[in-house]
Amino acid sequence: MTGTSFKLLVMLCKALESTTKRKEKTALISSFLKTLSRDEVKPAILLIIGAIFPETSDSTLDVGWRTLKRVIDRSGQTTLFRHKLTITEVYDTLQEIANASGEGSRKHKEQLLERMFAQTEPDESEILARIIFGEMRIGVNEGMMLEGIAESTGMDPALVRRALMMTGDIGRVAEEAVQRGEAGLMSLEATLFVPLKPMLANTADSPEDAIRDYGGEAAFEYKYDGARIQIHRKGDEVRVFSRRLSDVTESIPDIIEIVRGFTEKTDFIIEGEVVAVGCNQLPLPFQDLMRRFTRVNEVDEMIKQIPLKLYLFDALYHDGSLLIDEPYSSRWSTLEKIVPNEYLAKRIITS
Repeated sequence: MTGTSFKLLVMLCKALESTTKRKEKTALISSFLKTLSRDEVKPAILLIIGAIFPETSDSTLDVGWRTLKRVIDRSGQTTLFRHKLTITEVYDTLQEIANASGEGSRKHKEQLLERMFAQTEPDESEILARIIFGEMRIGVNEGMMLEGIAESTGMDPALVRRALMMTGDIGRVAEEAVQRGEAGLMSLEATLFVPLKPMLANTADSPEDAIRDYGGEAAFEYKYDGARIQIHRKGDEVRVFSRRLSDVTESIPDIIEIVRGFTEKTDFIIEGEVVAVGCNQLPLPFQDLMRRFTRVNEVDEMIKQIPLKLYLFDALYHDGSLLIDEPYSSRWSTLEKIVPNEYLAKRIITS
């Protein structure tokens, strides 16, 4: 199979691991991406960050450490001749492993892993194992990878970040940047039931600085000890996503019913927090809230034990219009049209 060898990606990972300088890491990533063919960019980026699937995907490799150790031990005993694995070959094999299901799938997964590891040298085996477990430990985070994508393609970093916010899929963002440039990135817009990544906040040294930076008028929202959620509605269909972009709809049907009861029936995406409360209506520990988010069985009983309160603080999309580029005051006005007052987060407006 022709293409860029996996060995070169491994060498990049080792180089990234050996430096702590952000600019140096970004330059290494950018230089490497420039050497790839268009169809290799997405696989390479996902392999480097150890995330084979976008954040919005529920797919997993479902490979445990014992299985991998057994596979590596066997593969080292059976290989006489090795061929050079390519980046695309490794990525495609991992996708095939994730898609394996049904009778005999466990054996098929092990066969695919064994075949792949049989072609690797020790340093390649090490990085491949890190990729499989999503623990790269090379000091490259998502923000750094976005900078590398922007630098290698000549795109505005803000535009690259915006595209990732729309999709939650860094591989797709890179693909569009490489193949279609600015037009490709601008084409990535919000889609109902595909969660948007949370907007990043700016920082200030003091409340006074924050007020001054925003022209003397600002809104201070209460900090709730809850979990951030993003609610998507289209007609009667409502889905809720966590801060990590996981679909938690089935775990919180009580919140779904509240949202279905809103008089505003147009499509929307809104954000807020849910807080677990006790019988005295005071907040419960965060751990109790997490029990609600992870429960998919006997949910009705859990609703009685740990009821939730809903506080909403932002509108991201309404009736076909994306609102993230609108000022906060405008988004809040839209939120007030969508949400009954009892579910709006408390805030203080300065003058």
